[in-house]
Amino acid sequence: MKAAFWTSEGVTLREIPIRSPGPDEILLKVEACGICGTDLLEPANGRREGGFGHEIAGEILETGSAVLHLRPGQKIALESSSACGLCAHCRNARQELCTDLRHFGKLGQFGMAERMIAPAVSAVPYEGLTPDVACLSEPLGVAIDMVRLAEIHPDDHVLIMGPGPIGLMALALVRRMGARRVFVAAHNSSRARIALANRWGADAVFDPEETPLDRYDFGGRLDRALVTTPPATLPAVARVMSRGGIISFIGIRWGQGTWATFDINDFHFRKLQLRASFASPALFTPLALQYLQDGLVDGPALISHRFPLSRVADAVAAARDRASAIKVVVHPNA
Repeated sequence: MKAAFWTSEGVTLREIPIRSPGPDEILLKVEACGICGTDLLEPANGRREGGFGHEIAGEILETGSAVLHLRPGQKIALESSSACGLCAHCRNARQELCTDLRHFGKLGQFGMAERMIAPAVSAVPYEGLTPDVACLSEPLGVAIDMVRLAEIHPDDHVLIMGPGPIGLMALALVRRMGARRVFVAAHNSSRARIALANRWGADAVFDPEETPLDRYDFGGRLDRALVTTPPATLPAVARVMSRGGIISFIGIRWGQGTWATFDINDFHFRKLQLRASFASPALFTPLALQYLQDGLVDGPALISHRFPLSRVADAVAAARDRASAIKVVVHPNA
């Protein structure tokens, strides 16, 4: 079968074998795999060679001997990681702190491939969605967790840093929750994403490189911030938060980009909170699929590009095109 790999020269396709599933595993035909921003960071992460793709929907081809709750032919979305259900945290109802995560990456399996093996516990059946929309359940689950941690109230003024797919999904959710005003910080070059942010009800979209956060007129207090941008943006966000404000953060970088410096006394005296949203295990895949089925988040509107696996290098290039890309989806068996 064909699978895509990062190499020192970029992305390439290879023919590789695929084994049969183990007792608690499934063999999956990958029907759609989204490209995440973290996929584009792989070379910067020092990971010069390896498979990639963790936003996955497909069809079960074969189940292991111990798998009783799934069957061949089912359409499923994959959790990017799943709680083990056995460790002390899981048994104490703290699955989000699971210490023995199940995920396909441990098996050397990824979604930019025609077939893959995955833990059966990670498969969530779905109906009523196309595979390209179903694979959006993974980033939507991240947005759900980020918004959950921010504790949005109906009278809140909210800042969303970054109009990528997760930021846009968070915008849709925050609007559904009745936030009073929602601001989106975006580079002017992100034209397709800005257009969708305006369609989805942003009160204002502005470029923080043209108007820094501390010079932008938010028209009053700023209660919550949802930050999908790199760690270096956090100090500027903290400076504009109102007393008691909550910052929910998912942005990552590697190397020196991992650092941010705060005036901790100021942070303390204004009673600010910084909450790390790391949606691993992926606890909200069923809810995300339901939101997509019910149209609470308009999945098709997020998909700007579709490619077959044979053009995976073009798909990666399209995902890097800030002007036109929102979400790029690859169809490995198209």
